[in-house]
Amino acid sequence: MGAAMVTLLSEKGYQVHGYDPSQTARTNATDAGIQVYQTLEDAVHTLDMPRTVWLMVPAKYVDDVIQQLLPILTKGDTIIDGGNSFFKDTLRRENELADSGINYIDCGTSGGVEGARNGASLMVGGEQNIVEEHAHLFKDLATENGYGHVGESGAGHFVKMVHNGIEYGMMGAIAEGLNVLHEHKAGLNLDIIKTLNPYQNGSIIESNLMNWVSEAYHQDGYLAKIAGEVPKGETEMEMEYLISNENVLILEAALAQRKATRKEPSFIGTLISAMRNQFGGHKIINKK
Repeated sequence: MGAAMVTLLSEKGYQVHGYDPSQTARTNATDAGIQVYQTLEDAVHTLDMPRTVWLMVPAKYVDDVIQQLLPILTKGDTIIDGGNSFFKDTLRRENELADSGINYIDCGTSGGVEGARNGASLMVGGEQNIVEEHAHLFKDLATENGYGHVGESGAGHFVKMVHNGIEYGMMGAIAEGLNVLHEHKAGLNLDIIKTLNPYQNGSIIESNLMNWVSEAYHQDGYLAKIAGEVPKGETEMEMEYLISNENVLILEAALAQRKATRKEPSFIGTLISAMRNQFGGHKIINKK
């Protein structure tokens, strides 16, 4: 998603300076018009002050990257975390960075790789004046009406966490419903792909998720190769937090549904895996 976002910014006239530990990622970014460097330090030092550094890394690596940035950044610089960080970690980081005079903005990012490339959904948290200074950046990265400054520090990642919980429930319901269709396919001579057309267009359940699952059906042999076990994602810890602290029965059922596929793979697991792979490039487990 980060590569797609910087490509969009480059097309809109921004000069983006980037770093990634992967040589392949650096090569691809160079081809997209990004000024790429061999080290994080080199990338940061080329920026005009005050500097803005946008992180698009898995949540478990955010603290490590911040530790690499601290000796390089100075008072007045800003870090934007566009990943799936747990909001309590965001609050801790904002407090720690404030001691060094470094601003911290949390940005929940949704829309998958396609959304990142053409305009994402951005849920931003942080101090009003700091966010306003960067509003042009969020607006240029977001789809129409897709950017919102949703609250103070931590609010962006909190809102994204709740969004992910809703997403779990929606994906589970779609997979469950399509599984029922398959169970009655022979008896009613159902054409599943034709069934998806009205589901996708004008119905109450019309959605990007329905479009993505339809794309999976249209790829020859794609669903047949998926084992039906949903891999554990980086957001599951956050979902456990919501289940433990809030009234989220649908989310609880959806997470249990995913976990069950790891003991007993199923077509429901295949469909959830396919949707995750279609929108976010999340890994799938192939049949042996």
